[in-house]
Amino acid sequence: MKLSKLKNLIGRRLNQHYTKKGRMVAIFADLKDSEDAKGLRLVQEIKGETDMLLKHQEAFLIYKTVKKTEKIAGDIAEVGVYKGGSAKLIREATSKTLHLFDTFEGLPETTSKDNQQKFKQGELAASLEGVQDYLKGYSDVYFYKGLFPETSGPVENKKFSFVHLDVDLYKSTLDCLDFFYPRMTTGGVIMSHNYRDLVGVRKAFDEFFKDKPEIIIEPSGTSQALVVKTAVL
Repeated sequence: MKLSKLKNLIGRRLNQHYTKKGRMVAIFADLKDSEDAKGLRLVQEIKGETDMLLKHQEAFLIYKTVKKTEKIAGDIAEVGVYKGGSAKLIREATSKTLHLFDTFEGLPETTSKDNQQKFKQGELAASLEGVQDYLKGYSDVYFYKGLFPETSGPVENKKFSFVHLDVDLYKSTLDCLDFFYPRMTTGGVIMSHNYRDLVGVRKAFDEFFKDKPEIIIEPSGTSQALVVKTAVL
């Protein structure tokens, strides 16, 4: 076997191993698109700068999906900003207007539909000032502090091409879907973290889309789910 082929085979085996552990190993022979290489470097950079609670491939999927939805009209929103890592990832992928929603005081109260042993009210708090400082080099980024959808007034007449949810809880997820689904442009994507591993998030998505035409897609190697908005017939 030629050395180049052997190196590529080893690279693929490493990729399979680390993917199972939530890590990414780039097989550079496969990175024909320089944007992919840029996205991978950006994920590494952000993980070194701040606490981003996403696996490497989850973060890369956000970057790649935002890039793919560039051709679709509409703003971008994120609910559940935490320390701003995924927001920076989104901002680097697009110049569209970015709306960031968070209590900036941690999680709200849980319900019986959540794993109440896993989370406590106020957990995962990050300060608004800290996130603003982290993202101060970017323009056209708007912050909304408070419990969503109580803070949704300024965007109620907007349309969206991409929405990222990382809210962990049943009611918060359902409230976000209720608000954003009718405001998604055809072809727009709603993506959520923790669909596979948090019962409240899964229950909210499954209930909401039970009578909708869209299917819930579960990308391999991640805890995420995404839905692509279909045309209204």
